[in-house]
Amino acid sequence: PGAGRYLNLRGEVLPYVRLRDLFDDDTAAVRREKVLVVRYGGHKAGLAVDRLLGECQTVVKPLGKVFGQTPGLGGFTILGSGEVAMVLDVPRLIQLAGEAPQHHAPRRETAGETLKGLQQPQAA
Repeated sequence: PGAGRYLNLRGEVLPYVRLRDLFDDDTAAVRREKVLVVRYGGHKAGLAVDRLLGECQTVVKPLGKVFGQTPGLGGFTILGSGEVAMVLDVPRLIQLAGEAPQHHAPRRETAGETLKGLQQPQAA
């Protein structure tokens, strides 16, 4: 899901994946998509997210049997507010973002105003 999408970030082409698609979230899409660029080892990719809540240090709880086969999901944690938050498996998400569909050339998409702003102007 979501494989074969690319964005141009200041001249660097990066694969990206929409977490909404990956986790089969069929709620109404956000008006303006945000892209978080992540790096693992020598690889970078974009993760299209609905919103960013911040960054924190936390203890990750292992996945149970129900979520054990969910690609890109690394575990869960309990926030200071008591809410449960998903922890993403960044290496797996980078791998998923870079997987191009079989027998198709990778397609370049714009996912709202955020990605349009990242693309370089085309010479006429």
